[in-house]
Amino acid sequence: MAKTKYENYSKQQLIAKLERLEKKGYGLVWEDKPERIADKCEKELPVLVEDKKREIKKDTKKPTHFIFEGDNYHTLYTLNFTHKKGIDVIYIDPPYNTGKTDKKGKTDFRYNDRFIKQEDRFRHSTWLSFMNKRLRLAKNLLKNSGVIAISIDDNEVFNLKLLCDKIFGELNHIATVPTIMNHKGNQDQFGFAGTHEYTLFYAKSKTQASILEFNIEEDSDDEWLTDEIGPYKKGRGILADGKEKFREDREQMYFPLLVKKDKVSLIKEKEYNRIFDKESNTFNDEYVDSLIKKYSKKGYEVVLPINSKKQLLRWTWGFEHKFRTHINDIIVSRTKNGITLNKKQRPKLGDLPSKKPKSVLYRPEYSSGNGTNQLKAILGYEAFNNPKPLELIKDIIFITGNKNAKILDFFAGSGTTGQAVIELNKMDGGQRQIILCTNNENNICEEVTYPRIQKVIDGYNEIEGIPANLKYFKTDYVPFVLTDNDKRNLVAKSTELLCISENTFDVVLDNSKESKFAIFKNTNQHTAIIYDEDFIEECCMALNKLKDIRKIVIYVFSYDHNYMEEDFENLNKKFKVKPIPEVILNVYRKIAKLKNK
Repeated sequence: MAKTKYENYSKQQLIAKLERLEKKGYGLVWEDKPERIADKCEKELPVLVEDKKREIKKDTKKPTHFIFEGDNYHTLYTLNFTHKKGIDVIYIDPPYNTGKTDKKGKTDFRYNDRFIKQEDRFRHSTWLSFMNKRLRLAKNLLKNSGVIAISIDDNEVFNLKLLCDKIFGELNHIATVPTIMNHKGNQDQFGFAGTHEYTLFYAKSKTQASILEFNIEEDSDDEWLTDEIGPYKKGRGILADGKEKFREDREQMYFPLLVKKDKVSLIKEKEYNRIFDKESNTFNDEYVDSLIKKYSKKGYEVVLPINSKKQLLRWTWGFEHKFRTHINDIIVSRTKNGITLNKKQRPKLGDLPSKKPKSVLYRPEYSSGNGTNQLKAILGYEAFNNPKPLELIKDIIFITGNKNAKILDFFAGSGTTGQAVIELNKMDGGQRQIILCTNNENNICEEVTYPRIQKVIDGYNEIEGIPANLKYFKTDYVPFVLTDNDKRNLVAKSTELLCISENTFDVVLDNSKESKFAIFKNTNQHTAIIYDEDFIEECCMALNKLKDIRKIVIYVFSYDHNYMEEDFENLNKKFKVKPIPEVILNVYRKIAKLKNK
């Protein structure tokens, strides 16, 4: 009998395994797959290091956007310190796990440096393990009023729905919205031409979240009327024009229509059949005149396909099919020239304006081809496969967040979400801030994500730039904290983490290279980082000299989570002290526990 992996389990491990299995009744169950990237955090802790060469500063009154280069599991780790419960909107476009290989044998999803293919029997379990770790970290980042939107297709939509029900709660599911990306349909699909993907919307707490309405013109739906079938508006006339408009061009489409009380009806079929003689190829105009007299006596207005020049034309609909089935889809209008007849134009998908988002996302601008063309217009070449169209992401961000929202995309790819946020801010004067996280596989972050945002800010071709600010960070690692020296090492590399957490980037004083202290500020706050407790007094003296201070947050090195209050008694400003690295380690410990659940 073959050995199983459980033979090497301890008693405690077996008990824990059984307890987990007993808890799982109804719901999603999968074989969890270890991930080297996640396991790395058991030996090293991620931090952020700024690449100052890529900083962009255009307008100090605008928010500063962030690009984080590195695996998104590690950047989510750091964001759990810097932005816990601080994000309004998360949008992600994760791997769809199609399993389809390209010419190089690559798929859209790689796990532990291995491309996951269709025939892999653990394909779905592997993807769920990958997403589960990241969505759990992401949930911690959302405000209680926050919303997450996820793009996905048929390959994983149902698994993703169950996973999100598990993580966010089934009652916090807002909608699973078909999102039409290909109006013509993918003709290569079996059975049905695929037109749509899906966007899943979840709230951190649906009782506190809100979905905003679109801005539409108040009178944009005035032209639409409603009958027993549904909405309609006045469409094209049913009198033929253009080429082949004369009755001789389509003999079977010349006949009188009857109008009474603005309703259209047909003559009898046997009457219709006598109007044109196929054998002699002639019209029986005398018989038509007799029909006019007959129906006029019955109170009908008789309308022939004749224009203002008295030319004998034809209808655009045939007697046998269109008129019989659509006789009620004709609008009767009266003008000084007589009666005109028009089709009732029924709305196509996306025609009817609606302030409230519909349960199907559709606009012509959502076409997947638009995303490719938009990116190519900026970079000059097709730099990324299937980038999302800009208008779709704009609309998702608009309805899920306010003008001052903090937005996160931790599958940033080509950077569409970043461009969408910057353009939305220009459109409505908003102060939205975007955090883009992506790895640098195939140099995507350095050669696609960053250049795209840079060009949106600076301008490209004939397109004027949109002033904004950007900071670029890379993930780095420090050894897992076991010794006092490890603590000092973590603190020495935590400057960027602390500045991001407090949103203070303007340097007031920086003695960090001497391991003393540094002071940073924004318009509302100063942040002091004391790398060595021997320099507390010197830092307090520097803070006392500063003017126009509204708020001070002080991070001070401590071997434990304590500090001596009397060390700050000479500071004559209002302040709050946080011991480091304990405030960072405390967050990281909680994440480690979350991973093992």
